[in-house]
Amino acid sequence: MKYPKVIYLGGAPMVGKTTIARIVASRLHYDCVSTDDIGAAIASVTELASHPAFHYMGDRDFREYYVSSSMDDLIRDANNQHEALWPALLTLFRNHSTWGTAAIIEGWALRPDHVSQLSGDIAGLFLLADDCLVEERVRASDFSVGASDEEMMIRRYLERSLWYSAHIRDQVERLGLRSIPISPEMRPREIADQCMRVLGVNERP
Repeated sequence: MKYPKVIYLGGAPMVGKTTIARIVASRLHYDCVSTDDIGAAIASVTELASHPAFHYMGDRDFREYYVSSSMDDLIRDANNQHEALWPALLTLFRNHSTWGTAAIIEGWALRPDHVSQLSGDIAGLFLLADDCLVEERVRASDFSVGASDEEMMIRRYLERSLWYSAHIRDQVERLGLRSIPISPEMRPREIADQCMRVLGVNERP
């Protein structure tokens, strides 16, 4: 079975992208790169004045950012950061698909309208989950512990996640991109198996 030199794995927050990417990367002996890490690295060497899209939280604790932001603010900030991040991710794709090592690149910053324009030895898919699964995983997480209003933080994070999930689902369907529907009973290794079946190509003898 032959696999693309670079595989992307996208989807809404909390659908299991990182877990699945690490399983598949381990099986294929690929590098595994998170778009969140790339964004954090850019933020660490830039400032608000020069790169506002990477410093949208300002001096606020991330929990208070969600508590104090409106839904419109959250969507705008996510869209701005993803747009600003894409040139760096595009370079990452190009480097790994040519002279670099084989890699899986995962993260919610991988927008369908962006990855649909990729060319070369690159392919991937999106993990799509229904609203109930997204809510279940958001509420099971402990990331809101310590917020001034934990329920408000969860609600804001969930609202943005559900908006994003619906947004990319529409784009995936419109662009005809590969996807795998995720259900609560599916185990990570089962999802990884499906990813590899979808992305693998039988080599001719």
